[in-house]
Order: sequence, then C-alpha cells, then structure tokens
Amino acid sequence: PRRTFAITRARERLRFPDRADNPAPAYFFEVLAFGAKEKRLCAYVADFPPRKPNEVREHFHDGWELLHVLSGTLAIRFEAEEHVLQTGDTVYFDALEPHAYRGAAETTAQAIVITTPAQA
Repeated sequence: PRRTFAITRARERLRFPDRADNPAPAYFFEVLAFGAKEKRLCAYVADFPPRKPNEVREHFHDGWELLHVLSGTLAIRFEAEEHVLQTGDTVYFDALEPHAYRGAAETTAQAIVITTPAQA
C-alpha cells in the first residue's frame, strides 16, 4: 500500500480569510498539511477575532468537524444555540448542521480545526 508523508513548515503556510469577499472575516485559517496529497482529513490552525453574534454567518459542509481551542474564548453557534468554549475545550459535531464561530472576548481566540469528508 502507498503511504503518505508530508511536512509543512510554518513559514510555508498561507493565511486565508473565511471568505475572500468578506470585509470583516469571522476567522482566518492556515492549512496545516498544505502539501499533502489524497488527504483523509483536513487540519487547520484558525484565528477568531472578536465579533458580535450578528457579525458572523453560518455555514455547513459534508463530514465531521473537531475544534480544539488553543487560546482565548470562542463561541460556536450550532442548531441556533451559542456555546462558549475556553482554552483547552474541544467540540465535535456533524458539519452538515449549520454552524458559525466568533471570538467571544476582547482578544483573538486560536484553535485547531480538523474536518473529515462525508463517510459513505
């Protein structure tokens, strides 16, 4: 069987906003395994600047999502309810449900985000 091994150096990562056309992104992310081919999961480091609840837009996608807060306070809206996560907290959920994130304190929150494709 073919094995995949890919290193992504910190200096090689690119930073992207949640949407290219968003003047006030809810988050910025960097792809952690940028050079890896045939990924079975996607991993990101994401920064969530302070935002008010009405400043973020829900989104959804196939698969599952795990988010682990590295620093700060992060709010996630899921099934129309907002949940507040602190440093060290983790959430796992079905990403087909609409969800949104925002930094919920005066400083930017940072998290590792891992997504998987839909399972057949």
